[in-house]
Amino acid sequence: MEWYWIVLIVVSAAAAVGVVTAVCFACRKKKKTKLVPVMGEDGITVEEVPVEEIDETGLSEIEDPGVAERVKALMPEAVRAEISAGLIVSTCSKTAYKLILPASTKLMAAGGSASLLPAAGAPIAAAQVGTLVANSLSSVMSAAAVVVGQYYLRLVNQQIKKLSESLNRLGEFQNNEFKSKVFALHAQVARSTTFRAETMANTGLREAEIAKLDQMEHECIELLGQASLMISSYTSRTDLDYAKYVKATSEIENWYISERILMAILHEIADLKFALHLGAASREQCAALIPIYEKQAEEMHRMLLAWHTYTAEKLGIKLDESRYKRRGLDKAVHWLPGLFKKDLKYREIPASTVALIEDQIADKPSEQAEQDDLFHADVEIIAKDGKLYYLPPEPPKGKDNRKSHGKTDVGEQTE
Repeated sequence: MEWYWIVLIVVSAAAAVGVVTAVCFACRKKKKTKLVPVMGEDGITVEEVPVEEIDETGLSEIEDPGVAERVKALMPEAVRAEISAGLIVSTCSKTAYKLILPASTKLMAAGGSASLLPAAGAPIAAAQVGTLVANSLSSVMSAAAVVVGQYYLRLVNQQIKKLSESLNRLGEFQNNEFKSKVFALHAQVARSTTFRAETMANTGLREAEIAKLDQMEHECIELLGQASLMISSYTSRTDLDYAKYVKATSEIENWYISERILMAILHEIADLKFALHLGAASREQCAALIPIYEKQAEEMHRMLLAWHTYTAEKLGIKLDESRYKRRGLDKAVHWLPGLFKKDLKYREIPASTVALIEDQIADKPSEQAEQDDLFHADVEIIAKDGKLYYLPPEPPKGKDNRKSHGKTDVGEQTE
């Protein structure tokens, strides 16, 4: 009976190949009629675009089913059917759809004219196939805002995850109470980055979440103040010998890392508030406190640079050579040998200490608050292979939000 099973397998395989070939042929045949992009009454359009022309690196998938349904609800039945069919014929489909929801400012200028989608099953003329007509002005603006809000939350979530690496550096921090507060704040902000369609769609829930972020912002500011005061107290000490200087540098590092983590969290809180306001509040309003604490952080960095520079000159530290001058009895013992070999006038600085000092004096560009506002830009959505993707606009060329604290060379003095 083995021949029977062999024949059955061969016949089944041939049938499967035939089905796939037929589907692909039908798909290609259907695509002969290219959709002509037509702008609807509210400026909403859909058009066909070749898959190879899409830059997939910039796509952000709309994964939440609720958000996807909001977008699909703006589409005529014919287009929705095409997208659903993409789940089946994605292997042969070489065309995608681009849905463009106009900026809210354009919608408001249009006066909010409302139209109805073509009735399900009704024939659509060729000149109308590419047109998307919103059920209402509010439905278009709501869908666009939620899509952009989901995108912003995803970006913040990525940044919060990166902060976890910095938090690991606080493992040896002896101030457990302060460290636990920083860890708790990070966890609370991370929780707020989780996208929930029901939260974004409900004004009351969003306002409650924004109120929580305001409280987190207050806690973050308090912790920033504490870190700055501790750094300031260390940098006011000018009577240190080498051993005390190394110990102080080690203790400063934990507070310095904490300050940088907290500034990053403050930025992410501002971005979260902006995302949850769905464009109703400006970037500047959501990030109003950031310039104040950026300036404070810059001042702390200048004080730290000045302290390291002064102490290096006082103790004869040559950081580029990882050594410092001997002093006291140690200097007297090595005075005579030092006449013949200058290296004996110095003691080596451990690599770990050099790394700490270099970290604290390094030029650290600080990210200013983001300035883009995608809530008031056209929202482009790509539909391909049965999935929806948000395609954010490319940032302006040459955009650089970084600014430098400045840098002072430490330990570069001559003998």
